[in-house]
Amino acid sequence: YRTAIDFNRRNYEKLLLNINEHPELKSLSHCVLHNYARSLLQVFQASLQKSDVGNDRPYHYLEEAERLMREVVRESSREDFSMYVSSIILLCHILMCQRKFAEAKQILTPCLQKAQRVYGPSHEMTKRLLDLDEVIRPYTT
Repeated sequence: YRTAIDFNRRNYEKLLLNINEHPELKSLSHCVLHNYARSLLQVFQASLQKSDVGNDRPYHYLEEAERLMREVVRESSREDFSMYVSSIILLCHILMCQRKFAEAKQILTPCLQKAQRVYGPSHEMTKRLLDLDEVIRPYTT
């Protein structure tokens, strides 16, 4: 996992440098940020699987992943709805790992409502959002 984080961090840093020179690369930033945030989340989740009780969890990875995904959500909401939905799903998973269930629910609800209007109830993206809502619901009632 450490290799994946380092690789994704380097891609992110390179992209930041190149966006100033080449604004057309801005559209790639969502994918790079998404991959980087997902790798941070995966490392945190892997640390939960370790049997060491005294093992320090890399909570700073979750904080960084949350910051990155909030940036992606802010940008993608204006550009690409499917990217926005994917970003909301990842952000909600990150928030859930931090036990911020009410905040995840607050972010998920308007996205789910819009997805139901835009895609309909049987679309895969709507189903993914509904599944996530089912996971969050017991923690927010």
